This record gives sequence, C-alpha cells and structure tokens, in this order.
Amino acid sequence: MSASRRVVVAGLVALVVLAGAAVLRLWVGTSAWGWPVGENASAILGFRVDRLLVAAVAGLALAVSGVSLQALLRNPLAEPYLLGLSTGAAAGMMAVVMLSRWAAARDVVDADTDAVAWLTSLLGGGQAVGAMLGAALSMGVVFVLGRRRGVLDPLGVLLVGVIVSTINGALVLLMSHLSGPGGVRDDVARWMMGSLSVTGGNTTLVVVAVLTGLGWWWLWWRGRALDVATLSDEEAVSLGVNVARLRVEMFGVAAVLAGGAVLLAGPVAFVGLIAPHAGRALAGAGHRGVLIVSGLLGAALLVSADVAGAAVKLGSEQFGHPVGLVPVGVWTALVGGVSFVVLLRPRLGRGEV
Repeated sequence: MSASRRVVVAGLVALVVLAGAAVLRLWVGTSAWGWPVGENASAILGFRVDRLLVAAVAGLALAVSGVSLQALLRNPLAEPYLLGLSTGAAAGMMAVVMLSRWAAARDVVDADTDAVAWLTSLLGGGQAVGAMLGAALSMGVVFVLGRRRGVLDPLGVLLVGVIVSTINGALVLLMSHLSGPGGVRDDVARWMMGSLSVTGGNTTLVVVAVLTGLGWWWLWWRGRALDVATLSDEEAVSLGVNVARLRVEMFGVAAVLAGGAVLLAGPVAFVGLIAPHAGRALAGAGHRGVLIVSGLLGAALLVSADVAGAAVKLGSEQFGHPVGLVPVGVWTALVGGVSFVVLLRPRLGRGEV
C-alpha cells in the first residue's frame, strides 16, 4: 500500500472511530440513557452536544500538541502534561483567578466607579492569556534546562518536564488553598482531574476551536519540515530547514494548543502521548498523515473518556450507589499510564528515553 493511500485509509478509520464515540456521547447522557425525549429534549441534547464539542476540541488540541512536542524535542515520550505545559497553563489560569479575586476584595480603585467590576471582568477574561503564558513559560524552562552542552538531551527533557509539572501542580493546589474554603478550593481537585466545563462559555469554545484549527493547519503545512527536523540539526540544516526558527514556531503552537485544551477540559494527562503513537502506527512516519489521524483520534479518545464517565455514573445510580460523574482525566491517566510504561520499557538500560 502506498504512503498516501495508507494515510487516507488511516484517516477514514480515525474518522469512523470519532463518529462512533460522538454517537455514543449523544446516547449516553449524564442524567439518563438513550436519546432525549419530552419537553426538555432539546435542552438536554444541547447540553450533550456542548460536552461533545468541548471534549473533541480539547482532545484534538492535546493530540496535535503532542505530535509537535515529539518532533520538536525528538522524544517519542514527550506530551503536554508530562512536560509541564498543561499544568503550567493551569497554574497561569489560577494566578489570574487569584489576582482577580484580590483586586475585587481590595477595591484597588475607587469603589464608587465601575472600574472594580471592569478590572475583575478583564482579569477573569484574561484566564486564556494566563493559560497561554503559563504553558509557554513551562515549555521555556523545560527547553532551557533540558539542554546539555547546547544539545537537547531526551532523558533530561523528560525529567525536567516531570519536575516542572509537579511544581506547577503544587502551585495550583497552593493557590486554591490560599483562596479559602469558600473560593475555588472546592472545585479545583475535580478540575485538576479533567472537567469539561468551559470557562467563559461558548465564546471561549469558539475561540479555542478556531485557534486549534489554525494550529492544526499550520503544523500540517509545516509537516515536511517536521519530517526533516527529526534528523540531526546538521542534516536538517543541510536539507534547507531552519531548525532554530522551526523550534520557535513549534514552541508557540504547542503552548497555544495546550493552553486552549486546559481552558476547556483542565490539565488532562496522556492524550498527547496516546493519540500521536496510535496515529503513527496507522498512518506511518510522515508528519502530515500523523497530524491528521492523531488529531481525530485525540478527539475520539477524550469523547470516549466522557462517555465512560457518564456510563459509570448512570450504572452506579441503577445499582443504588451513586458515585457521580467520573472526570475524563481519570480514564486518560489509566490508559496513558499503561501506554507510557509500554513505550518506556524498551528504552530502559540503553541510556535513551
């Protein structure tokens, strides 16, 4: 089978998988099984469609970001959560929330004017900016500290990423604790495990979807350069690829995609690891094909995780022991943790990751 035909077949398979997950999500609700009927049917269906779209966009963003990071760092184990981008975005969002609450509580400007409300609204809307900056800062730290003698060290990048991710997670928990029991602390634990609730409403979803689509297209357009960038810097330069500029581009796109995904679904782990490897197995090594297939599979993965969470909730209620909606990050962590071990084990003892 030719490479182009393989990509087409793989893309169709991924599209069918995503369509199947979407149908299941519309059939399995958070309050009842089956297609919604009755006077509230349209509202219930709209709620399911909203969660479906949020999961699909966030999953696609994380998957495409994972492809970008693996090419950028030449590390098959790179993904937004492990490298600290997702938790960095979460920390940036929490910092904006804390600053907004502080400004409102302190009345930093004249309380007789509307400036306090305006400032609070501005900072609240700035959660997107905080997420992007947090992801970019984390990626910058990993990129700088993961270098040894000017060369990216695969093991060093992974270790630094895990440390940065841990620190970011601690900062999120610290800020939520400092906010007090009446603030965001009550919801932060569930949000950290993945929560498909859009901060800012449908406007945020539309903006993140547009940015994700543009990032997906940009990476696809640069797919040939990504293929060359997986070679050594000397070989890539000899073939006409400006590796330094390409890395800056990938750096920015990965940060925007990870930040957008966190805005929609919280810091979900391992989607950016599972989907790229599954996409590469189906579509081959060419990055253009991998980006298409991985994006669709990433969307399908997060939608399926939401289906599983809703199914467990409904099943537990039928058995008389309700447990609530299981966060999507629980399922991706379970599948992703096993996948990570499987991918890591062949590299142990060989000095590479």
